[in-house]
Amino acid sequence: MHMFVILIVLIPSVINLECYFCNSNDDEECASDNLPDIYKNHCEVSLDPYCRKIIQTISGSKSVVRTCGSKSGLKTCYKTAGKNTANVCSCNTDYCNNAISLNQQQRIITMISSPIVLAITMIFLR
Repeated sequence: MHMFVILIVLIPSVINLECYFCNSNDDEECASDNLPDIYKNHCEVSLDPYCRKIIQTISGSKSVVRTCGSKSGLKTCYKTAGKNTANVCSCNTDYCNNAISLNQQQRIITMISSPIVLAITMIFLR
């Protein structure tokens, strides 16, 4: 019985996730990657919570939405197709929906590492 009570007490601390919540349509500062603490809040999703950053273009107007939700699918980031598009990235660490998207981070790493790999390959091919 005591073990059950301990597990019940520990479960909320395991699934607590803090995210940024804002919409640049309501407050332009939401589009910035240096957000103030006023946008920090607890993610209320109880099962598999993830922070989410959505960069959307609707009728030519670009906006940023930061929120939380449950992770859907296997991809960390995805982009919707069509006239109205959305780049959606999900992450599961506190306030991670403030940073640049993982796709941007992967592109930067690829751009930096590609010349290094090419140089090493050329050295070994001599």
